[in-house]
Amino acid sequence: MHRTQHKTPHSYTERQIETEKRRDTDRTSASRSRSGMDLVNLTVRSLKLGDVKPSRENFLQVERDSITERNDIIGERKCRLKEKSHDELRIINLTEVAWHDTPDDCWLVIYDYVYDCTEFLNNHPGGQDILLEYAGRDATLAFISTGHSAVANATLERYKIGELPPKERLFRTPNGLKISGF
Repeated sequence: MHRTQHKTPHSYTERQIETEKRRDTDRTSASRSRSGMDLVNLTVRSLKLGDVKPSRENFLQVERDSITERNDIIGERKCRLKEKSHDELRIINLTEVAWHDTPDDCWLVIYDYVYDCTEFLNNHPGGQDILLEYAGRDATLAFISTGHSAVANATLERYKIGELPPKERLFRTPNGLKISGF
């Protein structure tokens, strides 16, 4: 008695596949003439592919690689934010900020920093109208009174382009206004 070695419980041996091919030669010819496709060969190939079962170990490795890559990206973003020191920020006065008050060019001042929120308008959870209401001017009190989350504060950092000159600052001065949480 001849035994065939099976790699998986549902795998087909090469011999079984060849037998299946020979048996269906007539049907193959008919299939080709009707649609131009070799349906039997396609079926046999799909049987081979159907026998492949992804191992859980491979899936977990892909998952681990994905998490590692995601953590690397987050780490890079945090490093870039830390590299943006206050010395590198451009000084932008309120007169210049006032010129950026349209949906195509929306700058806001929050806590004496200037943010270009143009790209964020359509993604703002509260809608673009609230941002446009304060476009070109200081929005600190509106921002703080809404009670934004730590995620919102981190998102805001991506849009920071400068800061007000010391003479125009209201919050970040030695005797300036102090707001809890900042």
